Amino acid sequence: MARAHTAIAYEHPAPRAKGRPLGMPVVLTIILVTLGLAALLPLLQDSRAVDTDYSIRQLERQRNDWEARSHELEAEIASLAALDRIEKEARQRLKMQAPEHTLYLTVDAASPASQPIPARFLPNKQESAKEEKSWWQSLLDLLPFP
Repeated sequence: MARAHTAIAYEHPAPRAKGRPLGMPVVLTIILVTLGLAALLPLLQDSRAVDTDYSIRQLERQRNDWEARSHELEAEIASLAALDRIEKEARQRLKMQAPEHTLYLTVDAASPASQPIPARFLPNKQESAKEEKSWWQSLLDLLPFP
């Protein structure tokens, strides 16, 4: 008895050709994912803009606070520099009084011709001689004229 060979044919899906179009569900999925990502892009940009706007407003508030504090300090300085307040502080806190007599002294000797100033406070004579020359004179000195 000879056995008959029966071949069972299994169907294998044919390999997809390079030029074969994609199926409709795949195309729809790609389109939906692309649209979803494109819809998120403005949202991301808006969130960055909102963060930047918040930072700017916070810095403006800080600047306004510092300007207000500066104005307060200027007003306080002005009030502390008032002569009435200084006189009041001198009388109350320092126990000072206005003078009873004003004494004026007259000196019959003439004042000296020049004020005696220590040499360390006087300008150096060599430096002052150099300073007297103007820029155009020093420029003329560079030219080869006799």
